[in-house]
Amino acid sequence: MVERHGERYRWLVTATAMVGTLSMSLSSTIINVALPRIMADFQVGHTDAQWLSTAFLASMTVGMLVNAWCVSCFGLKNTYRGALLIFLCASAAGGLAPSFETLIAVRAVQGLTAGLVQPLALLIIYRVFPIEQRGRSVGFYGMGVILAPTLGPVLGGALVDIWHWRAVFLVVVPPSLTALALGSRYLFRGQEDGPRRRLDWPGLVLLASWLVALLWGLSSGPRLGWYAPAVLTALGGGVLALALFAVRELTCRDPLLALAVFRRPGFKGAFGVAMITGAGLFSSVYLLPLLVQTVLGFSPTKAGLMLMPAGLAMGLIYPFVGRLADRHSVGVMGAVGLAGFVVAAVALSVCAGGASFFWLMIWAVLTRVACAFLMPPVVVAAMALLDEPLVNQGAGVISFARQLGGAFGITLVAVVLQEHAALFAFGAGAGPGQGYRDAFILLALVFALGMLPLWNLARGSRRR
Repeated sequence: MVERHGERYRWLVTATAMVGTLSMSLSSTIINVALPRIMADFQVGHTDAQWLSTAFLASMTVGMLVNAWCVSCFGLKNTYRGALLIFLCASAAGGLAPSFETLIAVRAVQGLTAGLVQPLALLIIYRVFPIEQRGRSVGFYGMGVILAPTLGPVLGGALVDIWHWRAVFLVVVPPSLTALALGSRYLFRGQEDGPRRRLDWPGLVLLASWLVALLWGLSSGPRLGWYAPAVLTALGGGVLALALFAVRELTCRDPLLALAVFRRPGFKGAFGVAMITGAGLFSSVYLLPLLVQTVLGFSPTKAGLMLMPAGLAMGLIYPFVGRLADRHSVGVMGAVGLAGFVVAAVALSVCAGGASFFWLMIWAVLTRVACAFLMPPVVVAAMALLDEPLVNQGAGVISFARQLGGAFGITLVAVVLQEHAALFAFGAGAGPGQGYRDAFILLALVFALGMLPLWNLARGSRRR
């Protein structure tokens, strides 16, 4: 391919990967500002609406875990094109969806394909660039990855105001078509030599089972009652499926998730901090657009603009945090991140009763900066705990933890909002903003408790 297209081929194929990832990253956040309108149109509550976010995140974890098998069986080019084609069809179906259940299915498919494509980009860069040029190419690619989720809420808010919430699904179709065309022209086949990788089908079924069962049980509690047989069965079945999944992954020759990394002292702490980081990152982005539109009366466009500086700040501070992580211990860096998020979450709980655009924006920025202080140091420290053969598997486990934390974090704050909405409807609640106050306090408590897994990680790092 380099002979056919010249030296510029390396940048053309990087741009191809970036456009595809950008389309899918855009869809991950653009939905949040449209949630109040979707809830009103389909007459659904918070615990139903949260599925539009959690279905995406949960499915994305599955997609990331089956990515290696897809590349082994179908090749890099076919995996990329196939995932984009399915994503395109799902996005178009979302824009025309006749029911809320269809939207949930669409979001699940979008998340699955996003999980397949996201790891491909780094694999492409690794294969086409020499070692001395990979840093620059990853930086170029990362710019697009950060830019899309940052602009997503702004673009989504404007589309909802100008046209309709359905536009947030249809707007990703043109860039996805562009990525599909570029992929057909510039991507190499990328078929692996040797025997094909085996897919752990029993593990995949158990993974999907416990994710769906636990998330459904938690989200259905406020609606059906926490002691309803269906809820108790789902929660109990989810715990059982999780236990069976762990046994399967520890005994399988080609596991989906390499649980052997947990034998390393400190890695459990890294997993816990990564889960908490994901919960805070995704839950805050979920809560803020809902709060400012349903309680404070902001327009969707203004809600999106409020979140944009937070995304930009996170992208800008990332290189700085990376340099600090080389000089300071994960204990110090992590404590700063956890404490910063606690302060921001408490401040946002106060702001839920009424605050200016400026202060909401400032505290939103602090939540993202705090998460930035947690992500690179935790990844670096976790990888340093592992021997070379386990590093790739460890990176996958940490990514899985972050997505998993996001899915469960959004579910839990949606439960808090729904419980308060029910109390307010019966005249027993303190006001529509009380649910958001308590949801942010819950996040503050979770991050405060994050000091425990951080201590475990820091102790493991010192032993290493």
